[in-house]
Amino acid sequence: MSAPFSLKTAFSVVLVLLLSLLAACGSSATTEPQATAAAPTATAGAPASNAPTSVSVPAAEGMLKAPESNPKRGGVLQWAGLSDSPHFDMGQCNTAACAEPMGPFFDNLIRYSPFDGGKALLPDLATEWEVSDDGLVYTFHLREGVKFQDGAALTSEDVKATFDRIIYPPTGMVSPRQPLFGAVSEVRTVDSLTVEFVLTAPRAFIPSAIASGWNVIERKKTIDDNNSDLKKLKPGTIEHPGTGPFILESHQSGEFWKLESNLDYWNPELPYLDGIQFNHLPYGPATGAALLTGRVDYVYGAGADLRDDIRANYADTYTAVEYPIPSYGGAWVNFERGPLGDAKVRTAISMVLDRCAIKNAISAIREVAIGTWIMPDDITYGTQFVEDTLGKKPGYRCPVPEEDIAAAQQLLADAGFPNGEGIPKLDIMVRDLNFFVSPTAPMLQAFMKQNLNIDSDIRVVHTSVWQEDQARGNYDLAINGNPTTLAEVAPYFSSYFTTGAGGNWSRGSSHPEFDALVDNLFNEPDPAKQAEFVNRGVEILEEWTPMINLYHFVIVDGFANYVKGHGRANRSTLVNDLRFDTVWLDK
Repeated sequence: MSAPFSLKTAFSVVLVLLLSLLAACGSSATTEPQATAAAPTATAGAPASNAPTSVSVPAAEGMLKAPESNPKRGGVLQWAGLSDSPHFDMGQCNTAACAEPMGPFFDNLIRYSPFDGGKALLPDLATEWEVSDDGLVYTFHLREGVKFQDGAALTSEDVKATFDRIIYPPTGMVSPRQPLFGAVSEVRTVDSLTVEFVLTAPRAFIPSAIASGWNVIERKKTIDDNNSDLKKLKPGTIEHPGTGPFILESHQSGEFWKLESNLDYWNPELPYLDGIQFNHLPYGPATGAALLTGRVDYVYGAGADLRDDIRANYADTYTAVEYPIPSYGGAWVNFERGPLGDAKVRTAISMVLDRCAIKNAISAIREVAIGTWIMPDDITYGTQFVEDTLGKKPGYRCPVPEEDIAAAQQLLADAGFPNGEGIPKLDIMVRDLNFFVSPTAPMLQAFMKQNLNIDSDIRVVHTSVWQEDQARGNYDLAINGNPTTLAEVAPYFSSYFTTGAGGNWSRGSSHPEFDALVDNLFNEPDPAKQAEFVNRGVEILEEWTPMINLYHFVIVDGFANYVKGHGRANRSTLVNDLRFDTVWLDK
């Protein structure tokens, strides 16, 4: 792999002047809020030598509001896309089916800006924050007067309870974001409105991780009363309150969520909408059609056909935006059941899959990029790694050449299963999303049978069943997608592939050398040495094959141009902006 791009400066500070945003929209400055925010950083380990060691972020001079001068109030935003949540616990979930409909019930400690596509960081429940000179203590000062939707006042104890549950989850709880906070030794309350994160080693990305839309602030009492398991409690209710701009009106599983505005929201300017209705539709053409026929105002997860149609024919009426989700999609492996515990068998399966054919077959439903161990949107290594991998390495040549098939068959024979003999019929458990059900699962099944004589059955299950069976180990291969918060190699290597990580869905998967390598990568400030660790990490993953990595996800959103008060035309990832609090309808 070629040398990586230079790392961005850690702990950089950027002034986010909403005045300039208003000016760009041609709006009056008299309604302009202002905020000072820390920019997300790209450093995986310690701060760069030329970076400041202390960052102070003053409180916003005014409450956040839409950038336009005269936003209209009222109306219900009709949204369509993936919103059939497997459960109601944002802290344990890792799918857009949770994040999209549940995000508006909550706030974050700090947030990504809704006006720049989710890039800069802004105050939210914390009005200001700073980092100590040694980079080991982050201090957040909470906004006064914030109340949960049940009337209870927000305190630092709620923030501590929220992040304690994420960072130190109780036995039996899955915490997908836990690896991001591996260096946090303690979350402590200083007083009722001040909370500190104490680290064992500097992590420049901590503010970006805290601001992720996943990491919503829960009430301590809710966590305590339910032994940290909130899966069955519908959010936006008295039983499961957030502090966010919307509350729950009604919900029908698999069909819709109806949200209404929180009249007691701590920001009196927001929200502008009377409510939001999240309508569940599958990825692809049906979602796009709902927008173009006027049934909805906003769609998530449409296909390339909608993107191309809008840009060619409907740009005056609609906007389409395409953005990546840092993610791995494919088949997670049960190491504890039979032959799949042998790396030779897993690698043989991976080598005979025509990833180009799978990508092309899926394209009618949604966009994906061919799966590599380094994500294509990795902010430091992605572009060069993909260029050095696709079409050049076994498993990434399309169509699969005979020599790669022969090499895979030899691996299978070396493992003691010549021509697939002795391998029992595999159980492929598939999450019930349309592009997983077809074409992904049938194509995986066909390539294994055709090239390795491995038989399998496909079992399609609801997302909630998928999660339960995965946790119990009731599968051989389990097809799903797993997004991450940060497109930085150390955090996502840790999240997906280290022993016991919440995002490591391959049951029994463990590689001590890889675990140690990730620890070193987190703590290494020298870019050249980081690159050495990354190269070795990729070598291990290619030999180990902890999952059958097929693709990375790309999302197409579309919305009517009368949907104002946001910066989603520049959206950069999925969970940086979920709330719709500044959105209004110009109709």
